[in-house]
Amino acid sequence: MVRELIVVADDLAASPGTNRGILRAHRDGVVTAASLLVGMPTSEGAVCGAREQGLPLGLHLRLSAGQPLSDAPRQVGLADTDGFLALPRVILRLVEGGESLEAALRIELRAQMTAFVELVPEPDHINSHHHLHLHPAVLGPFLDEARALGFPAVRWPVEPSSGGGNPVRWAEVQAFRLLASRGRARLDASGLRTSDHFRGLRLMGGALSAASLCEALEQLPGGCTELMCHPAEVDDELRRFTSGVDRREQELAALLAPEVRDTVESQGIRLRSFAPEC
Repeated sequence: MVRELIVVADDLAASPGTNRGILRAHRDGVVTAASLLVGMPTSEGAVCGAREQGLPLGLHLRLSAGQPLSDAPRQVGLADTDGFLALPRVILRLVEGGESLEAALRIELRAQMTAFVELVPEPDHINSHHHLHLHPAVLGPFLDEARALGFPAVRWPVEPSSGGGNPVRWAEVQAFRLLASRGRARLDASGLRTSDHFRGLRLMGGALSAASLCEALEQLPGGCTELMCHPAEVDDELRRFTSGVDRREQELAALLAPEVRDTVESQGIRLRSFAPEC
């Protein structure tokens, strides 16, 4: 079976250094698409840079970082004057649920998606920061609004559940597998496409190197696989946006490594974005 790979760089527009790193990883490396944060100081500049390089863009929707684009999240306890709350507090609020929460989520999701399609009229895909679109409180409105606004494909982060490696990453893999399993019927009903396979969670936390990436490529299954990555030239603005950013320059180096490109070619892997259909 033909093996296809979509290499998606997340957090475009998180900072100038992130933009430089992602654009370089596309121009000189194996990145084939990027996920854009809207409502950030460098969002428009990032879109211009991507357009110049022909880099396909999707939306990296956020509910746990930066400022919301509507007042609705503040009204239901997802954000305060400083912006969205930290991830643990956001998850607690999502667990509480309620009709007011769902209404507020729809307003904010629609605001971010609308802002994106105004910048990028033909979106490549949609996903979310911390994969919060998989949460049961978010998934329904997320898929409804994404379909209404013309997003063709969505990330579905189901990774093989074999043990070993970083225990924190192993726990994340299990959690996302469970959430994805429970939400699969909603995804199928939405009509949005996704890849056949997903990789990237186990390679986070400093594990993504040229050697580990080459090994993952050699073991790539048949069909279409999305590989999530976070390359960047780390700067203070990125450090303020999110934690654990030191590994991102290592990821950038891996994506630029000649041996990675050589492995793609020797393995007969076709690099692509989400369009056309997987």
